[in-house]
Amino acid sequence: MTKNIINTTVLVLFDSAALTLSLLISHGERLWLDRFSTFGDYDADIKRYAFSGLLYLLLIFLFYLYGLYNRRNDFWEESRIILQSVFFLFIFIATYVFVTKTSLEYSRAMVVLVFINMAWLLPIGRVLSKRLLSRMHTWQVNAFIEGDSHQADKLRYDLRANWFLGYRPVNSLKKAKIVFIATKNMPVGKLEKLIASYKKRMREVVLIPYLSNISFANAEIVDLRIGRMSMVNIQNQLFKTKNRILKKSVETLTVILLTPLFLIIFVLIAVWIKLDSSGPVLFRQKRLGENGRIFECYKFRTMIEENEAVLKKYLEKHPDEVEYYAKYHKYRNDPRLTKAGRLLRKLSLDELPQMINILKNEMSLIGPRPYMISEKKKMGDAVETILHVKPGITGFWQIKGRNDLDFEERIELDSWYIQNWSLWLDFIIFIKTFEVLVTRRGAR
Repeated sequence: MTKNIINTTVLVLFDSAALTLSLLISHGERLWLDRFSTFGDYDADIKRYAFSGLLYLLLIFLFYLYGLYNRRNDFWEESRIILQSVFFLFIFIATYVFVTKTSLEYSRAMVVLVFINMAWLLPIGRVLSKRLLSRMHTWQVNAFIEGDSHQADKLRYDLRANWFLGYRPVNSLKKAKIVFIATKNMPVGKLEKLIASYKKRMREVVLIPYLSNISFANAEIVDLRIGRMSMVNIQNQLFKTKNRILKKSVETLTVILLTPLFLIIFVLIAVWIKLDSSGPVLFRQKRLGENGRIFECYKFRTMIEENEAVLKKYLEKHPDEVEYYAKYHKYRNDPRLTKAGRLLRKLSLDELPQMINILKNEMSLIGPRPYMISEKKKMGDAVETILHVKPGITGFWQIKGRNDLDFEERIELDSWYIQNWSLWLDFIIFIKTFEVLVTRRGAR
């Protein structure tokens, strides 16, 4: 058996197992719901909900159609495709049941539960299957990297770090099945010759354009065959009114759903702050908002009162902190922080009151950080891009390093986020924010 056949077989088996597990878990959940009369009677024949195997065949067909058995994606892109497939499958089954007039024969709660469980079990199955294939040494594909040494080294590092993709960088072209061409500083003539040469020998040739702040996730390739020309249409999705409305609607709904939990945490933190030090619970500071409008940003108070004198004495003893602040816009060991404040900042819980700013339509849940007025001049050419949207409680810069990043790196990441926004990117940032908070990566 070739590696491709082994890989496809294992992936299909794991996808089928994830679907079977979804049916079994949903069956148990539906039996539990049977305790409540409002859900009605339930025909406990679980086989009927596989629709005579139709569900399995359709799932595998959709995954094949979307390239999940022959293309390589990172985990988040693959999860997006899986969720999209599950949604389309749900619509198809719902339509099938309606057209065949068999809707009364099925528990609607059971059908919904099956697809909800598929949405999280299938991505987990993909991780497990590719872990197994990696250990079997059938998932990895040897990749040769051509081009600028700095860009090539970065690509080599990224490929090794992303085991899910399955590319193994090698130094020998003879061992490679695929070639990556790092195009930085490469003349067009040389690039065309390399592509023509490698296409004769290699199964795949991948170009890595040197555009550090531009992602092609939202790009569309337009092929003009008559003119032998291709165009790349890059759109800024966050500048579209419909996408802003969608983003605002999703975030507002998320905040409303999380409000009961946050209220409990809010009260507990407020009591802790009052017991820890004198002063108000909340701290307000003027920040730059959308289109440069100034607004009052809410935070939990993390510093002692009358703190400027304390800071002045500290800087006299530690002059190196002045240089550190100029680079990171933070102090290594800020003497003004209270005991409660130090922990709140490490966990980023001091920013929880910014939920108020979201409800006041001054901030977003996810976006660039809310910059201080004094930082506007230091933002350089990025100021117009960053201030075009609402700032967020969390963002791309927070999951990429938080306090380990200097000011320029934060600006760069915020600009990248705005130029490459998608609702799926917001979802990734939202999920990874919890990972960062738990691991306390980049916290100080």
